[in-house]
Amino acid sequence: MADIDAIVKDPATGLFGFRLELGRDRNGTRLQARRTGFTAEQAAIAEYRRLSRQRDAQRPRPRLSDTVQALCDDWLASRTQELQPNTVYNYSRLLNLIYPHLGRIRASRLSARMTEHAYQHLETAGLSRTTLRTLHLVLAKAFFEQTGRTLGARKPRETDNLRPVWTIAEARTFLAYTTGDRLHPLWRLLLTTGLRRGELCGLQWRDLEPDLAALTVRRQRVVEDPDSRVREKPPKSHNGTRTLILDPATLTTLTTIRPTTKAALVSGHMFLGRRGQPLRPDNLSNRFNQLARAAHVRPIGPHQIRHLLASNLLDLGYGIPEFAERLGHDPATLMRYYTRINARRRRQAAHDLAKLITPTASD
Repeated sequence: MADIDAIVKDPATGLFGFRLELGRDRNGTRLQARRTGFTAEQAAIAEYRRLSRQRDAQRPRPRLSDTVQALCDDWLASRTQELQPNTVYNYSRLLNLIYPHLGRIRASRLSARMTEHAYQHLETAGLSRTTLRTLHLVLAKAFFEQTGRTLGARKPRETDNLRPVWTIAEARTFLAYTTGDRLHPLWRLLLTTGLRRGELCGLQWRDLEPDLAALTVRRQRVVEDPDSRVREKPPKSHNGTRTLILDPATLTTLTTIRPTTKAALVSGHMFLGRRGQPLRPDNLSNRFNQLARAAHVRPIGPHQIRHLLASNLLDLGYGIPEFAERLGHDPATLMRYYTRINARRRRQAAHDLAKLITPTASD
């Protein structure tokens, strides 16, 4: 098959990609290389030919004599077309954490014990276990896809710390304190919708339909590289694109500051900084925590509001679909990460279970 015949163009996005058969591994499992997201056909052809040369040389994986750093850098470079720029940046940042410990070791010499010791050093240096577990996922994926071998290392343990979540009283205190703040409409919108900080910064006035009391989430603003550049992109997942119904008070708060010029309504961002530029997600977090401290509530960051809303919607009797849709998340992931059980429900569960097993006079 000619190289150009293997390249397929996605009619929806206009991007190019391909799928290449690499043969079978030692266990007879079929191996394929799938690459997508190329903006130019020539770039897709070049990557197709590179992988074909590796396959034809009977070494579809780089040599095990390569260092861990060279192996991982090559893996990441081959995926820059199919990954979002901020994903490439985050993967690179994570892998750079492990390079001082494992980067110069040849892939053939890397052992599970070396990897686990590196994780222990990083945890001692102050990295959270959540970060280490994410690092492990990226490193293991890169190592397997480049060598066909598994790391063999055990995942770092999950953190023992419970995620901090505000009480309703803290949320009310924060909202009352920010009444006079310039971004009060944004804070109220955050507390009633649980929007991600990037989604809040990406909102535009055309996303709001006052007659329907509806707000559509179509984009987010993300910091994507070491230079702190901000880029707009679609929401985090397909669940992230959603339309939310607003309560009357929140809608009134937004319509009060809604501009009157047509140009601003068509393309203007809803929330701006003091210099008239769209808000940055990192600046939003800093401002949130400053106000939280001033209001004498815990500065837990805006993302934890999602945990607060998920847990309290569950307490109010709403099902998983309702708050999964509102938070723009996969239901299974939401149940794993975004819910908690309050003390009242724990006590109620204990009492109800005791009633079930305690004989009554009629039994």
